[in-house]
Amino acid sequence: MAREKIPRHTERATTLCRNAKPESKQFELLDETVPGLELRVNSKGKEWSLRYRIKIGDKWGNKRLPLGEFPAVTVANARDAALKAKTDISRGMDPMGDRQKQAEQRALEIEAKALEIASRVSVDDAFERWMASALPSGRADKGEDLRRLFTNDVLPCIGKKQIKDVTVVDIHTILDQMLARGVNRRAQQALSEMRQFFDFAKGRKIVSSNPTNEIKKKDVGKPSKPRERALSTREIRQLDQALHTSSLNRVTHIIYMLQISVTCRINELCQAPWSEMNWNRHEWTIAAERNKSRREIVISLSTYSLSLLRELHKLTGHTPWLYPGQNEQKPVNIKQAANHARDRQLPEGQPPLEGRTIQTRSLVLDGGPWRTHDLRRSGTTLMQQLGVPGEVSERCLNHVEGNKMKSTYHRYDYEREMKRAWHILGEALAVITGPAGERFLDEADEDHLKDIDDEIGFLNLVKQHYIKPVPTEAS
Repeated sequence: MAREKIPRHTERATTLCRNAKPESKQFELLDETVPGLELRVNSKGKEWSLRYRIKIGDKWGNKRLPLGEFPAVTVANARDAALKAKTDISRGMDPMGDRQKQAEQRALEIEAKALEIASRVSVDDAFERWMASALPSGRADKGEDLRRLFTNDVLPCIGKKQIKDVTVVDIHTILDQMLARGVNRRAQQALSEMRQFFDFAKGRKIVSSNPTNEIKKKDVGKPSKPRERALSTREIRQLDQALHTSSLNRVTHIIYMLQISVTCRINELCQAPWSEMNWNRHEWTIAAERNKSRREIVISLSTYSLSLLRELHKLTGHTPWLYPGQNEQKPVNIKQAANHARDRQLPEGQPPLEGRTIQTRSLVLDGGPWRTHDLRRSGTTLMQQLGVPGEVSERCLNHVEGNKMKSTYHRYDYEREMKRAWHILGEALAVITGPAGERFLDEADEDHLKDIDDEIGFLNLVKQHYIKPVPTEAS
C-alpha cells in the first residue's frame, strides 16, 4: 500500500510529518513539491534527505544528502535546502562529495592539532615512555645496554629538545661524535636504536616522520665486517694448556672451555643459575628470556661438559650462579670474562693495564688474537669438521631461521641430531685436550694429506682415540 506523500501546503505537510509514527522498520515519506526530497522515519527520529543521481566518471551513481532533523528543520527549510542542492547538482556539483571533502579536511586539521599537541614532549620524556614499552623491556638484558647507549651518546645531545624539533642534522651530529671516538660499530648500533625509537614515537602519533630514515647504515663509518676467527684444533689444545699455566682463575678457565663444548654465548654462561642444570637428565635449559634468540634451548651435556660443570660446581656451587661476581649473590659482569682474555693478549711490549694482570701474553695463540665469542664459533666449526650438518649446528647455536617460509614449513626439532652433535664435540675436545692430544693432532694432519679413498676421517680418528671415562659414584 502506497504511503501518503507530503502535501504541497506547508501547514498540512507539517501536520503529516509531526503525526508520522515510527514502525518496526524505517520508512520514507516522499515530498510532492520537490522530487527526491524525503522524510526518513525510524525509532531514532525523523530526518530530511535528498536523493539524487550524479555522474561519477563514466557511470551514474545514486547518492543521499542529509538535510537535518525534523522538526528542527521545518518543511519549508527542507524544501529550500533541497532546491538549492538540486541547482548545484544541475551545474555539475556534488554537495555530498563536498561535504565529505570538508569532513576529511576537518579530520586532518584535528589530527594535525592533536599531533602538534602530542609532540610537545622532550626526547627525554619520549625515551622513558619507550623504555616502559614492551620492546626495550622485553630484551634479554631488560634494556640496560639500550639505556646506557642513549644516556652516554644520544640524550646529552637532543634530550632536552622537543622530539618534533629533532632533525637529520641532529642525528648526524650524534653519529659523528661517536665516530670521532672510534666506536664504529656502536655508532651503527646507535642509528638502528634511534630508528626504532622514532618509529615508536611515530606509532604513538608523537611525531609525523622519522628523521633517521634519511640515513643509511652503510653510510655510517666503515662497513662492519663479521668476525670469522675460529680456533683450529691445535689452537684449542694450545688454549687449554695456556689456561692451565696462566694465573687466570680456574672458574674462568672452565667457562672458556665450556663455551666451546656447549656452543653457547658467553653471557648465557656468565649469567646462568645452577637451577637451570638438570643433573639427572644431563641437560642445561637456557630460558627464552635469557638468550638473544628469545627461544628456549635445551643443551644435552656431553661427558666432557659434565666433567667441567661438576668441577665448577665444587668451586661455585655454594652460590646461585655458575660464575658469581664479587658479590656472590649476583652473577659476574660479562665484560669481566671478556677482559680476562683481552688483558692476556696485549701487543708485545705494551705494558699491562693499571690494576690488571702482568701476564699480558699468557693466552696468545698461534692464529692471532681471539675473543670470547670466537670460542662459540670454534665449537660449531669443530662440529662441522666432525661431519655435523649445518642445519644441525645452526640449531645447536640456537640461531633463528631467517627464511620465514622455511621456518614455517620446516618444523622438525632435530633433538636427537643436536644431542649427538654436542656429544661427539665433547668426545673430540676430550681427545684434543687429553694426554694423547698431540699424537691425535699429528695423525689428523697426516690423514688429511692422504688420498680421499685412503682417509680414515676426522670423526673416525676421534672414535679411535676417545676413551670413555669409567663411571664413578659421583657421576
